[in-house]
Amino acid sequence: MTAFQSSLEARVARLRGETRLTAVTVAVVTGGHLAGVAASGERRRGSGIPVTVDDRWHVGSITKLMTATLLAVLEDDGLLSRDDLLPALLPDVRMAGGWDGCTLHHLLTHTAGARANFPFKVQGVWPDTAGELVAARRRFIADALATEPGSPCGERFAYSNVGYTIAGHIAETVAGKPYETLLQERVFEPLTLASAGFGPPQGEAPDREPVGHAVVFRRFRRPVDPFKGRADNSPVMGPAGAVHMTVGDLARFGAAHLAGESAASPSLLPGAAWARLHARNLGDYARGWVRVDRDWAGGPVLWHNGSNTLWYALLMLLPARNTVLAFATNDGAMRLTEAAFFKLARELGGLGPAS
Repeated sequence: MTAFQSSLEARVARLRGETRLTAVTVAVVTGGHLAGVAASGERRRGSGIPVTVDDRWHVGSITKLMTATLLAVLEDDGLLSRDDLLPALLPDVRMAGGWDGCTLHHLLTHTAGARANFPFKVQGVWPDTAGELVAARRRFIADALATEPGSPCGERFAYSNVGYTIAGHIAETVAGKPYETLLQERVFEPLTLASAGFGPPQGEAPDREPVGHAVVFRRFRRPVDPFKGRADNSPVMGPAGAVHMTVGDLARFGAAHLAGESAASPSLLPGAAWARLHARNLGDYARGWVRVDRDWAGGPVLWHNGSNTLWYALLMLLPARNTVLAFATNDGAMRLTEAAFFKLARELGGLGPAS
């Protein structure tokens, strides 16, 4: 065991003890190699069943990074352009006039004026087949596009699960395959992210994987078991936040972006495509990334987090340190977790690229 691995295990155990989160896992990639991965806590609160570094975790809206990456791959294939207008990309969908000047780029940078979320009734829609899922996604998207955008395209940042769901449906429309199949074939498989899947992680039997936990009365944790009910948002919203994977694979996905950011032997996409994905638009938001400059990181930090209220995950790139940090918990205490993860990120980022 390396000194860094021992240090990481101690830091993760300490974080979990201080926060009393159900479980915590962290992975660090430096120089393109997995430098350390640690996990502490329980798969189900009170069960006594420990989590492992091979368990899978729901990553919520970090899925948006993956959707943006998929669209960049399809653009590199020549199937579409980030500057294509929505009426041309979805010619069979009747849209209100305000969408006429909106592009795929606007969707991916949250500047299209799309509403934040679908109506609550979407949560009752759980199609049985991939074809039914694509059709249901199209129905809800058509309803959203039938009304005017909340602001003129390109003028205002407004975070939107609807916008990313539309972007995912554009991918399945131009490529002729369901979004989930495309993401597996064009992103996960080329990057060898073998643990990646959709919805809450679910092993062959209960407690073979972590379960998410809802926070009740700010104090108690209620496990939400996928064997006993629906433990996620509707799969209709999949392109906005439905992926699960191990924390190691989450870090490896980040490593592909980091290699593209530094133009160091980028995989999957040419360097110019990675640069477009990582470029700020309005404010600090790129395509699926928040990009800021921080002294403790020695330069830019690219990050995104995600939660379906039962899990929380954070992915962070530190280009000046040549480091990727990936964090996850099966606990819905988002504010507590975010503060703790960012604090640990500053500690790990300060260790430098040699760690």
